[in-house]
Amino acid sequence: MLHRLKSRWERKRHERALNLGRSPGDKLKRRYRFFQIGFFVLLLGYGFVAWGHYDYWVFRLLIASNYIFTDDLDELYSRHLQEENRRGFHRDFDRVMISVFTEAIREVNQDRYTYLYSPQAHIAVREREEHVGRQAAVTRLTDDTVHVWVPNISRWSRDFVVSNQNYLAQYSNLILDLRNNPGGMLRDFHRIANLFVPRGAVLGHEETRIPFLTRTVTSRGQPSLDFDQIIILQNGRTASAAEGLIQALVYHVPRVTTLGEPTFGKGIGQVTIPLTRGYAVRASVLLVSGPDGENIHRTGVAPHIPGDAYLDWVEQALLKLYN
Repeated sequence: MLHRLKSRWERKRHERALNLGRSPGDKLKRRYRFFQIGFFVLLLGYGFVAWGHYDYWVFRLLIASNYIFTDDLDELYSRHLQEENRRGFHRDFDRVMISVFTEAIREVNQDRYTYLYSPQAHIAVREREEHVGRQAAVTRLTDDTVHVWVPNISRWSRDFVVSNQNYLAQYSNLILDLRNNPGGMLRDFHRIANLFVPRGAVLGHEETRIPFLTRTVTSRGQPSLDFDQIIILQNGRTASAAEGLIQALVYHVPRVTTLGEPTFGKGIGQVTIPLTRGYAVRASVLLVSGPDGENIHRTGVAPHIPGDAYLDWVEQALLKLYN
C-alpha cells in the first residue's frame, strides 16, 4: 500500500514537473548552480579582505615565521603577555602588536590609560575595584552632620550610597570625602549624582569620534537627598568620575563647598573590551566635560577653600559648617 502511494506521489510530481517544462533534475541543477555562485562570491570576498590586509599578513608571516632571532621574540612576547611564550609566534601575534602599539601611544601622549590587559591583570583590577569599593563608610560626626567616605566610583560604592540614602537624609549637613578617589565608571557617578541634583539637570557631556555616540547626560528621577550644607573633601589624587561628581554637585546643588587641593585632572574616559583567552584592551575614547562644558583634563578642579596641611580636613570641614 505504501509503495503504491509513494509511486503515485512520484508520478504526480513528475507530471507537474513536465507541465512546468522542466525535469525533476532541474531543481538539483539549480541548487548546485546557486551553491557554485555562492561559493564564488564567498571566495571573492575572502580574497578582497585578504588583499586589503596584505601588508599586515606579509609582516606577520615575515616576523612570526621567518625572523631568525627567536630568543628576542620570546622575550618580547613574554614582556608584553606577562607569561612565557608557549603557544608559538603566530597564535599570540595580534595581542603582542596591540600591547606594542598601546605602549607607543602612552609614550607619545602620556596616556597611561590605554593598554592591553593580561588575563591576570584584568582579574586583579576587577578584584581590586570591588575590594576598594566595599570599603565605603558612613560616620556620624554630630547630631546634624554625617561623613561619607567614597573610596572609588564603582557599583559597590554606588550601591553603598544608594542603600544608605534614607539614613543620610536624617542629617542636615554632609561631608562627602572623595580624597584619593581614582574615579571609575561614569554610569556609577551618574547614579550617585541623581540622589542630589534635580531631574533633567545636565551631569556632563561625553564626546567621541563617532557623532551618534556623543551625548549629553542628564539626571533621572527625583533627588532624595537635600542638605543645608555639603562640604566635599578633595585632593590631588581625586580623579576621573570623582571629579565629574564634584563638578555636577557644585554646579547644580546650592550650598556646596569644596575643601582641599586641586584635583588630579582626568577629563577623558575609557572603554575596556574583552578579547579571547581572558585578555582585554582598554583605550581612551571619550572626552568628558562638566555640566558647563568645561573639560578639566590635566588642569583639575580647584577647591573653594585650600586645605591646611597641618590640620585634619574633617575637622576643618566641621569648623566651616559651624562658623
